[in-house]
Amino acid sequence: MQEPHNILIVDDEENVLKAIKRMFRPYKLINCITTSDPLEALEIINKKNIDLIVTDQRMPGLTGIDLLKKITPKHPDIVKIILSAYSDLNVILEAVNEVGVYKFILKPWNNEDFLLTVIRALEWKELVGKTKSLQEEIKKRDTILAYWEQKYPGITKEKTDENGEVYVELEENLEELLK
Repeated sequence: MQEPHNILIVDDEENVLKAIKRMFRPYKLINCITTSDPLEALEIINKKNIDLIVTDQRMPGLTGIDLLKKITPKHPDIVKIILSAYSDLNVILEAVNEVGVYKFILKPWNNEDFLLTVIRALEWKELVGKTKSLQEEIKKRDTILAYWEQKYPGITKEKTDENGEVYVELEENLEELLK
C-alpha cells in the first residue's frame, strides 16, 4: 500500500486551516498538517518528509515567498503552492521565478479546483521522482556498458528498431563471458 503524502498548510487564519484540513479529511492518501506560524512550518519541514506546501502569501513576520525561499535550498523537491487574497502580478512573478511555485491560488478558492490542483501537483511530483530514478538507472547501466565495451571492444552493437530508435544490444556471448 502506498504511503500517504504529507502536505503542509501554512496560513495565519485558523478558519482557513480548518477549512482546508476538513476538505482533505476524506482522502486517506493525503496527510494534511497545518500551522499558523511560518517559523513553525520551517521546523515541521525539517522534521517530517513533506511532499507539498500550501502557504498564504501575507502573514505576520514572514511572507509566503520568504518562507519558500528559506525552504527551497534544502528541500527543492517540495511542491510549492501560494494561497492569497491578493493578485499582485509582481508577487506572482517573484513566486514563479525565484522559488518555482507550482500554482498561485486566489482566495476565496473553489474546493474542487483546490483539491484537483493538489492532487495534480502530487502526481507531478511522483512523475518527476520516477523520471529522476530512471535517469539514474540509465547512467548506471551506461557506466557498466562502457566498462564492458572498454574491456572487450565490440561486445556491444547498435541496432535500430522498427520505430527508428537506436539501442545497444549485447552480443550473445556476453552471458558466457560473465559466467
